[in-house]
Amino acid sequence: MSLNEWLLAFLRVLSDLQYFVAGLMGAAVATRYNKEQLKTPRDYAVFLLSGAFTAHYLTLLIMHYTNLAPNHAGGIGFLTGALGGLVLQEFFAWIKSGAYKETSFKEFFIRMLKNWKKGGKS
Repeated sequence: MSLNEWLLAFLRVLSDLQYFVAGLMGAAVATRYNKEQLKTPRDYAVFLLSGAFTAHYLTLLIMHYTNLAPNHAGGIGFLTGALGGLVLQEFFAWIKSGAYKETSFKEFFIRMLKNWKKGGKS
């Protein structure tokens, strides 16, 4: 294979992973605001990968249902990655804490958002 063929193959792979990368970057930025729950490297990896995978699989779906132009795809992927990482991290925290026995995930998530808005102050 020539250098041009290798370059085209590499660019094709990057094109296929564009939403994954945008979601990974969005989740990476969102880790800054979720430090209190991300204690181990495993927690960071799960957060980053959950954001990247939600963006990879949901960006086109969101764009289809909201009738957004294709030039918004990167931003939608970024936001989907950031929010996807946050939602899945909260879902895992809801299960680990045993809160699912007393409260629904919706109530748990709304309480978390209110606490996050206050800056974590009780």
